[in-house]
Amino acid sequence: MPQLRQNADGSMGVQGKDVDNGGFVTVNIEYNASSVDKVSFVATRAYVVHGITGRPTVAGTDGSAVTAVIKKAASATAITSGTALHSSTYNLKGTADTIQALTLSTTASDLEIPAGTAIGVDFTGTLTSATGVITVTLAPA
Repeated sequence: MPQLRQNADGSMGVQGKDVDNGGFVTVNIEYNASSVDKVSFVATRAYVVHGITGRPTVAGTDGSAVTAVIKKAASATAITSGTALHSSTYNLKGTADTIQALTLSTTASDLEIPAGTAIGVDFTGTLTSATGVITVTLAPA
């Protein structure tokens, strides 16, 4: 569990149990029409997922559902076979430039990111013209 700490400049910070400088880490997963399922981050220490937001910059136009699920996957596990970090899905056909805040999983272990674990995206449907970014915010564990 992260601990609050006072930084040298008097500001407040977050410190992980490894007693380092801690702090939040953001993982930005950009996508475009030619994107495929991919890993965007591999943890070098333990983290806990704090939040996930996405912002389509151009909405997809395919006639079918076009969605994404942000997942974690242990070493030697494909991101498509990983564990979802949130409920529901991110809508790649959502309104352009409008934030989508995803509801995190209610299972605590789903949100734990041990060292060596990857975070990535699993797309469903044809992205056509879809572009945007999904940001995962991590806190030190």
